[in-house]
This record gives sequence, structure tokens and C-alpha cells, in this order.
Amino acid sequence: MDTSTGYTVPDLLGSTYLYSGYDGADMGFCFVVGLTMAVDRPLLERALNELMPRFPQLWLKAVRDGDSLAYARRTGPVRVLHVRDRKDFAASGAFGHECLFAVFVHHKTVYFDFHRALTDEKGIVPFVRAVLFHYLRLGGYEVENDGSVITADSQYHDIEADDAFVRLDDIPASRPIWYMDAKSAHVPCGSQEDGYCVTRIHMPLQKVKGEPRQYLSMPSTVVSPFFAQALLEEFPEADIPGEYIVSYIQVNLRQYFPATTFRPFFVNLPLAYNRRIADYPVSTVLMSQKKLLEAQLKTDALAYNAQRRISELDSILGKGSLEDKTAAMLSVIDEDARSATYSLCNIGNVIIPETMLRYITEFYPVVPPALFPFGISTVNFKGDLAITVTSRAGSGVCRRFVSLLQQYDMPAFISETYRHSPLKHKQEFR
Repeated sequence: MDTSTGYTVPDLLGSTYLYSGYDGADMGFCFVVGLTMAVDRPLLERALNELMPRFPQLWLKAVRDGDSLAYARRTGPVRVLHVRDRKDFAASGAFGHECLFAVFVHHKTVYFDFHRALTDEKGIVPFVRAVLFHYLRLGGYEVENDGSVITADSQYHDIEADDAFVRLDDIPASRPIWYMDAKSAHVPCGSQEDGYCVTRIHMPLQKVKGEPRQYLSMPSTVVSPFFAQALLEEFPEADIPGEYIVSYIQVNLRQYFPATTFRPFFVNLPLAYNRRIADYPVSTVLMSQKKLLEAQLKTDALAYNAQRRISELDSILGKGSLEDKTAAMLSVIDEDARSATYSLCNIGNVIIPETMLRYITEFYPVVPPALFPFGISTVNFKGDLAITVTSRAGSGVCRRFVSLLQQYDMPAFISETYRHSPLKHKQEFR
């Protein structure tokens, strides 16, 4: 039985989301998994309840501890709700105060919702994989563990709740030699009252031809310029001299500084669109984006970016009252919102045992735009680059984005469009 308590202490980066939670704030993200069979809700509940003792760093709620916020372990079993109960659950205020993650199902689809204070889109993949494996095994499906799946009887390690972000404070750092401080252009946000428009785009990687093929290992350098161009065409008023379409690239640090933590472990890097697709050869545009990003991906440059944020957050958490901390965090978030036009998160390749893959049809995160009018995630799954765009402004930009990709020998297509209402954390600590 787990006797650790370290996971009840919020990590530094996660505190950004924990302290800035307020009524109406988008402090969660959703991981969507499509299966080949209808989901058995009682069986999924059983799988979750048998696994949760192995993942104590996720089975938490937020509590007030004097002038600070902390975590406390939850009691009671995990419940799996139908997706039609999502709005009632969100309105209840349970998200954050009773739990920091929730699970919903609809027919063949499972929706895993997580508060950003707990984890990030890449860090949570091992847990989602473990739940699916355990569920399939309990259901009598033929699955085998190739060593990549955490099981209910494997040992929990404190390092899984480690604040790996703080460790970057001791790494030699230097400002990138090529760093573009670009003023960001902004486009209309639109309304979020009825949720967001989610557009699913698929690009079969083996069918991509020409210059773009060599950039597919860094999907952000392909998605960013084409989406930026689509934004300029759909919102010509944003084409202002001296301003750029700037994407906020969420870079997972685990591949640069190996860590097994589930906690948030990333930096946001700006990528400015400074070469118009119509004005230059596509190779010039993509190479420009690649060099701008690579200059910031060197370990000393990543440490420089992280250390700036560490210093900022340390200062905020050192303030007196909870209200002062919350106000300061909201100020940081407002500043972030002014620094970019939209956000882009790359999950990378998904490692899932072959025996499990035959039962999984979709595997992707839905990242609410939160600070911006658009939020994008990319993931390599079953030979496709799956691009998910969450928008407050409809799917018009996505259609133009796809047509631009097709124009340059990237046979992308829109597979579905639907509405999504993210869970919101209401800050009501007393």
C-alpha cells in the first residue's frame, strides 16, 4: 500500500493552473479514445478502481491550506458518467473540489478529463494506456503487455510525481542566438457559451510528397505556417505591418530531459510566421520555421526559457494571501495571452502494444483554446498525423488550412466536426 504523501504538494508549473482557477476558466483538457466495441461502463469503473491505488498522484482534489493551495487524497470509488451528464457535472463544481479528473463515455468513445494542475497531454498517456489495457483484459479481449504498460500490481514510484520542471533551474542556460521577439497579431475569439467547435483532421503520412516530407518529424514546423496562412486569409484585418501570426508551441521536455513524471513538464516557445507561403518556395517557408524552432530547442535554450518561468512563479508563490497569489497568476496568464495568436501542442508518437491497437480507433487530446481563439494538438497514430483544432470561431479556418495542405501535396482531410464543452474549475475555496 502506498504510504507516500509527496504528491499532495503542488508542483511549480502545475500551480499556474491551480492558483489561476476561477469561475469560467478553462483549466482542463480531454483525452479522447475511440474503441471498436461499445463501452461497458460498469467494467470501465471496475478497471479504474482497481488501478487508482497505483496512481495516487491522480486521485486527488484541491484544498485550501491557509494562504496556499494543496492536494488531498480523494475517498470513495471512481464513477464513470455518461457524456449527457457532462454539463450537470461541470455545473456542480465537483471538478477541482471533489476531483481533478473525470471519465465520461458515449457508445464506443471514452472521454478522460484532467485538470492541468495534475498533468499535461503527453504525461498522461501512460495512465490512459494502463486503463485501456486493464479494461480490455477484464473484458476478455486478447491483449499482451509488451512492457510499455503500467499494471495495477506494479510499484508506484515517488518520481512519478516529481517536480522535474524545478530541476531545470540548475542547468546551464543561455538565451537562444536566434530568437524572434515578434509582436503577435490577434484574431477574434468568438463566443464560448455553447462550448467549442472541434475539427478532426487526418494526414496519411505515407502519402505526403515533395519538400514537406522531410519536416514531418517536427509536425509543428509544418502545421504552424500553413495554419498561420489560413488565419491571415480568413482574418485579413489581422495582417498588420510589424505584427506576426505567432504560435505558442507547447514543447514536451521529457524527450530533452528524460523524466517519468506525470506532472506538467513543458515550455511554451513562440514561433512567428515570417515567410508567406505564396511569396516564397515552400521549402524556404518550412526551413525558416524549422530554424526558428530549433534555435529554441537546444538544451541550454530550453533551460533559459524554463528558468525565466521558474523565477516568475517562485515570486508569485512567495506572496502573502491566496487572493494575492491568484491575482498575480491571472496577470501572468493575461500576459501569455498577448504574446501569441494561438497554441499548438505536439504529443508525438503514441506507443501502444500491437495487441491493443486493433481495439483502438482513435487516440487524441482535445486542447481547449483557453487563452486564444484556437488550440491545436497533433499526434502520430496508426500512420496518420492526427490534427485536432479546437476553436471558438467555427471551422472556416480549418477548411482553408486543409485546402492549403492539399495544394502542397499533403493529402489531409477533415474526418469530423463536433461541439465540445470542457470542464471548468470554479475557484471557491474558503
